[in-house]
Amino acid sequence: MATIRIDFDAEALQALDKRVRLLTDQNLRYVAARALTGAAQAAQAQLKQASPRYIDNPTRWTLNSTYVRFARADTLTAEVGFKADAQGRGNPAGKYLQPIVAGTTPKLKAADLSASKIARAPRGAVLIPAKGSGLVNAAGNVPLSKYATILAGARQGGGQYFIGPVKPGSSIKAVFERKEGFIGRTSTLERSTRRLFTLDPNPKPRRAQFPVRQVLEQGFASAWRREVAAAFDAEVARRLGGRR
Repeated sequence: MATIRIDFDAEALQALDKRVRLLTDQNLRYVAARALTGAAQAAQAQLKQASPRYIDNPTRWTLNSTYVRFARADTLTAEVGFKADAQGRGNPAGKYLQPIVAGTTPKLKAADLSASKIARAPRGAVLIPAKGSGLVNAAGNVPLSKYATILAGARQGGGQYFIGPVKPGSSIKAVFERKEGFIGRTSTLERSTRRLFTLDPNPKPRRAQFPVRQVLEQGFASAWRREVAAAFDAEVARRLGGRR
């Protein structure tokens, strides 16, 4: 889960200054809840700012998938991170970012299973986009529609797409595209082949590369003292104003 939960003990405010005597335990809990929420919002802003350093061209959906669950005086717990629950039709960022946040063994997609079946390769192989294939979108993913089109063609055989050894004699398979066209303005027909995917039989586990917890903790810590002071001053002013 790409979130952190922050708990707080209201007794930590007892050492602030003499004005604390003006506040009841309930007042202090309001101070703590307000400070927790403010610092969590600062951590959220830090997470959005840091995301482009760890995610290539993060989409607006990803950046807008951060959230803060406000602290309450009765719980004194705030939560901040990437949403992991499905909302609407979109895939929650907290799920699809999990491989780069926690590291993971590659999970098999339907396209991986389909390619393995077509290639008669052992189950567990993963499709890896070839460099320069042009299949990866701005979010760093291959659209499902491209997987479907390419593998459907490879399954039929004899057409634009096919599966074969990466090189003669190799047991590793790849998905290729056949291309043909005229050279310049001549009538000479040119045929070429380019690799689109490699069917990797031994995919390596992905290392964690986005330290979400560290980013959130640093953002929270940098704002905490400021938020406590602001919340404390506001509650003292409210108390002196006679509204509580």
